[in-house]
Amino acid sequence: MGNCDPILESIFSASSVLHDADYWKAQYERQVAGQVLTKALTNEIRKSSDLSVIYQTALQGMTDLLGISQAMILRLRFWDPRQMLRVADRLPKTRVLVESVWPILTSAEPALPPQSYWISECQVTQAAMKGFPGLLNVSTLNDFEMILESSAAVVDLLNSQAHPALLMLPLENKSKPLGFLVLQHDQPRRWTTSEIDFIELIAGQISSAIIQTETLRQVESIVEDRTAQLQHSVDLQGKLYELNRKQIERLREMNKRMDEFLSTLSHELRTPLTSMMLAIRMLREATLSPERRSQYLNILEQQCAQEASLINDLLALQELETKQVAMQVQVVDIAHLTQELKLGFEQRWSGKGLSLDIETVPGITLSTDVGSLNRVLLELLTNAGKYGDANTQITMTLKKIGKQLEIAVSNLGAGITAAEMPYIFEKFRRGQGITDSVVPGTGLGLALVKSLVLHLGGTITAESKIVAEKQNDDDAPSHITTFKVLLPRSPDMAKG
Repeated sequence: MGNCDPILESIFSASSVLHDADYWKAQYERQVAGQVLTKALTNEIRKSSDLSVIYQTALQGMTDLLGISQAMILRLRFWDPRQMLRVADRLPKTRVLVESVWPILTSAEPALPPQSYWISECQVTQAAMKGFPGLLNVSTLNDFEMILESSAAVVDLLNSQAHPALLMLPLENKSKPLGFLVLQHDQPRRWTTSEIDFIELIAGQISSAIIQTETLRQVESIVEDRTAQLQHSVDLQGKLYELNRKQIERLREMNKRMDEFLSTLSHELRTPLTSMMLAIRMLREATLSPERRSQYLNILEQQCAQEASLINDLLALQELETKQVAMQVQVVDIAHLTQELKLGFEQRWSGKGLSLDIETVPGITLSTDVGSLNRVLLELLTNAGKYGDANTQITMTLKKIGKQLEIAVSNLGAGITAAEMPYIFEKFRRGQGITDSVVPGTGLGLALVKSLVLHLGGTITAESKIVAEKQNDDDAPSHITTFKVLLPRSPDMAKG
C-alpha cells in the first residue's frame, strides 16, 4: 500500500473504516435484539403458565435474530423415569414429542411433521442423546455423514438434505434430560461461539420454564387432590354428623317409646290388678248377695284373663324376637280353619253389628305352624273388629299367588294416617285418638302379628284409603284399611 498514491490510500483506508463500522453496527443491533428477546422471554415465563406460548416466543425470536430457516422444541418421555440419570450408559426407551415448530407448519405443507416418535427411529436424536449434556453441532452435509450410519433412520424434521446445518442443545434440569432445542438452516452454516452462548442462554430459560410449569402443575395437582380429599372428609364428616343426628333422634324416640312402653305397661298391669283387688275386697263382705258375688267373680275372672293375656303376649314377643320358638309344621285346610273363626267372631261381634265375610276357594292347604297361623288370623280379625265402624262388614280374602298364600283382612272405619303408618307394627304403638275413642287394647297385637308372620317366613303390609268424605266437621272420613299377609305354602318354599 506504501507504493500507492496517497489519495488512493486514503480512499482504501476510509472504505475499511466504513466496513468495520457496518459490522459493529450489525453486531450491536444483534446484541440489542438478543437482549430484547431474553427480556421478552423472561416476561412471558413470569406471567404465563402456557408452555406453547413460551415456546413460540423463543423459537420465533431466534429464527428472526439468527436468520435461520426452522427451530423446534423436542421433549422426552421416558418409559422408565429412573433411566433419566443413565442416558450416557445405555440408550433408554424414550418417546420424543414434537411440542413446537417455527415457522408453524399447516395442512398446506407437503408433509406434516410427526407428533412423536421413538428415539430408536431417528439416528440424529440418538446422537444428541448419547452426547448429553453436550450439544450436537452440524454445519454441513459432511458433518451429518460423520454422525450417521449408512442405513440409519432419520425423521423428516431432522433430514440433512432439507437442513444441512443443525444445532441441538439439551434442555435439562440437574443433569436430567428434558428434551432438545433444535435450530436448523437450509444452507450450510457455521455456528459461532457467540451464537452458541446466546442459544444456550435461551435453552436455559426454556428449561426453567418447563420445570416451573411442571412444578406448578404438580402443585396444582396436589392441591386439587388435597382439596378433593378435604372435600371428601368434609362430606364424610357431614354424613357422620347427619348419621349421629339421626341416631340421637332415634335414641330420643326410643327413650320416648320406652317411657310410653313403661307407662302403658304399668297402666295395663295396674288396672286389672286394681279391679281384681276391688272384687276380692267386695267378695269378703259377709252380707254380699249371691248375684253380686257372681258379678264380682266374673270381674275377677275377666281381669285375670286380661292380665294373663298381656303377660302371654309379652312373653310370646320376647320368644319370637330372640328366635327361641320352634316351628311345629302341620298341613292346614284353610277353608276349615276360617269357618271356625267365622262362627266365633260373629258371636263376639253381635253387639256391634259386625259381620264377617270370608272369600276363599276350597282345597287350599298350607304346610305351616298351625298355632302361629291361627294367632295371626285371630289378632288381625280382633284388630279389624276393634276399629271397624258399627254395623259394617269385615272381609277376609284368601287366595293362592304362585307358591304363596295371600291373606287380606279389611274393615271400614276411621283408618290409619300416613304419619302413623310407619309405626303401626311397633310395640305399644297405638293410633292418635284411639284412647279418646275408648278403644280397648295394649298396642301389642300388630307387633305380635308381624313377629309371627316373620316367624312363618312371610311378610305383612298395610294400607288405608279414604272411601267416603266426612259429612260434617264432627265426623271422620271413612277408610278401607287392609292388612295383607303373604305366607309360603310350605317351609321349603320359604327357603327358595
